[in-house]
Amino acid sequence: AFREAFLEDIALRKRGHLWGQMRVLEAMHPALASYEGKTILEIAALQGKRPVDAYLDLAIADNLQTRFQTALFNYDDDGVARLIRDERFLVGLSDGGAHVDVLCDAGYATALLDIWVRQREVLTLEQAVRKLTAVPAALFGIPHRGTLTEGAVADLVLFDPQTVAARPAEYARDFPKQGRRLIAKAEGVMATFVAGAQVYAQGTHTGAFPGRVLRSHE
Repeated sequence: AFREAFLEDIALRKRGHLWGQMRVLEAMHPALASYEGKTILEIAALQGKRPVDAYLDLAIADNLQTRFQTALFNYDDDGVARLIRDERFLVGLSDGGAHVDVLCDAGYATALLDIWVRQREVLTLEQAVRKLTAVPAALFGIPHRGTLTEGAVADLVLFDPQTVAARPAEYARDFPKQGRRLIAKAEGVMATFVAGAQVYAQGTHTGAFPGRVLRSHE
């Protein structure tokens, strides 16, 4: 009875499409670990169930300890495409790190290059790179950054346009007392340079810290 009422409520709120946006971020029971990273729609197809049954059965089997991740906004691809093309639109998303155990937007740049450039061809590679670099640097008044020009600071990312992508979010336990946070690693990124010094090589930090905090008056 509950499941049918739940489905009616979902239909009333027009949220049925979110089954394809909701993923299993982490399952506590080892037997359920194979579902991590999969959407509820994918799990339902594997099990031959309705999405609502796959969702609730998984949660019950995991003693209600499963952590799910879903898109709450920007899930209308056509609408997002129109926004991305608009010159008034600034690419980026962050809450400043206030909810690091439930949100991770760090992969937005690699996702843009993967989904909206390579897959959907909404932007050219050059347009996307400009939106990720020159546009925000100019908007926030950060001098000598955002362009590959003589005299500019050498902040560079070396990536393969054919493979660059954001990996699914995962947990890292590197806070005090094994506290955890969400991270989003990248595919197809070979190197990152800050002020001419290489800080990442094939996803591994080099130990260099050439950057500094920018204050509001700078």
